[in-house]
Amino acid sequence: MDFEKIYAKLPDSIKYNNYILDFFLKIPKKLQNLNKKSNQLNSQNQLLDLLFTSCDIKIKGNLRNVQLLYIELLRFVDNVCKKHDIDYWLEGGTLIGAVRHGGFIPWDDDIDLSIMRKDYEKLIKVLPEEISKYEYFKENCGLSLLIENQKNYFEGFRSVYDVDDENGFLDDNKFSFLQIAWLKPYVKIDLFPKDYLLEEKLESFKKDYVSTKYKFNQDVKNGKKVFWNEFNVVKKELGLVNTKTKYFADSIDVLQLTSDLIYETDKIFPLKTIKFEGYEFKCPKDIEHTLEVQFGKNFMHIPNVIENHSLVPFIEHQFSSFEEMDKSFSKSISYLKEINDNFDFE
Repeated sequence: MDFEKIYAKLPDSIKYNNYILDFFLKIPKKLQNLNKKSNQLNSQNQLLDLLFTSCDIKIKGNLRNVQLLYIELLRFVDNVCKKHDIDYWLEGGTLIGAVRHGGFIPWDDDIDLSIMRKDYEKLIKVLPEEISKYEYFKENCGLSLLIENQKNYFEGFRSVYDVDDENGFLDDNKFSFLQIAWLKPYVKIDLFPKDYLLEEKLESFKKDYVSTKYKFNQDVKNGKKVFWNEFNVVKKELGLVNTKTKYFADSIDVLQLTSDLIYETDKIFPLKTIKFEGYEFKCPKDIEHTLEVQFGKNFMHIPNVIENHSLVPFIEHQFSSFEEMDKSFSKSISYLKEINDNFDFE
């Protein structure tokens, strides 16, 4: 932008005002400094991108313990799904990690899974049955499906939010979809239900989905609507169905305000497997399609802005000492690994 030409066109009545003159004298220098800082940031980001995508970075300490505990909880969910012929797949940052790093993104501290409605409802039924076979597991497990007034659908189970939360870390993140957690040290897996979408509803879905979903979840949360009474009504309004169609999307019980993402069914199914932290888990048939829908074409590169991950500080507050925390991690990981290594598929 040529500020000298802009300044020259100003009327004399303001051109020689001290404030105006000072502004036009200083703004090119300020823009030059901003461009310099922007170039520095781009260079730093390119260096980080090179490091994280081409180097085998090993995570240690508490974050690695979190990831190892997550793996065993994921293996349990995977074993239950295998036993009961249930399809699910890695999604989001978990899928990116599998593709880009063969496991967790180095700074990641969560696991996300997707599952179609029919399998989702089946998992809701069998997951508590499988957990209940292990007394210590059930005592330390959180299992949640929040309905009206944030009541937990699962009776006889602790909620994934049933932990000391003095800083409100979990209160700000209560959702109505299926979640399973190991409560101490705390790790939680989200299972995002998907519904098929009628082709004739594609455009109206893109326009109405976010606002309709948000209102539904707020009404259920506040007790204005009964979850099971209104759920199918709202789904029908948006064109979400249980029978297979050409497209599918997140359902209304997945409260992510920006997730009006639409997937092509034949790009996801039939599922295949991908290695994640040394184990095989299910993933979409066309991984590139899935990740481009969620993250754009540059999904293989490190983002300019990395989302805040605050689970490790939350876990550290669960214990009176690092020694106590380390022992708890070791015991929990070993316990779940023993279950998974000897899982009863009969």
